[in-house]
Amino acid sequence: MDEFVTQASEYIAQVEKFSKSKLKRKAELLRIYEEVLKNNNEKDFDDLIFTAKYVNGLLRIVQKNYSASEISNLDEIKKDFSENINKVINQIKKIISHTDEQFKSHFDEVYFELSQQGFLNLSELISDLEWIKMFSNEIKRKQI
Repeated sequence: MDEFVTQASEYIAQVEKFSKSKLKRKAELLRIYEEVLKNNNEKDFDDLIFTAKYVNGLLRIVQKNYSASEISNLDEIKKDFSENINKVINQIKKIISHTDEQFKSHFDEVYFELSQQGFLNLSELISDLEWIKMFSNEIKRKQI
């Protein structure tokens, strides 16, 4: 088995354990992380998981359906959310840019398609990426 595949599998297994088995898109997470390791792309991955955590925070605000009186800048939040969803997509595309065309097509069809199902799939992937960010933060805290 490829060194990167083994290392990525172990990492995603640790995140899965940390999340108490809440990851929904493990296969894609694994492939993304394999690409990160193969291309020495940890900086872009750190940016991606940071953006994913931020997007999920914005999504939680928007989903709570606060009345306009409770959130005066809801339109700004929605705009920020939209911009950061596009940022996540571009960050993922950058990370997987060196992989095979079949995998890139899979992402285009499953995650980047402008449809309700595409958005649901992307939301699940972003949620999983947020778990990676929380796991990463936990590891950093333990090292201090």
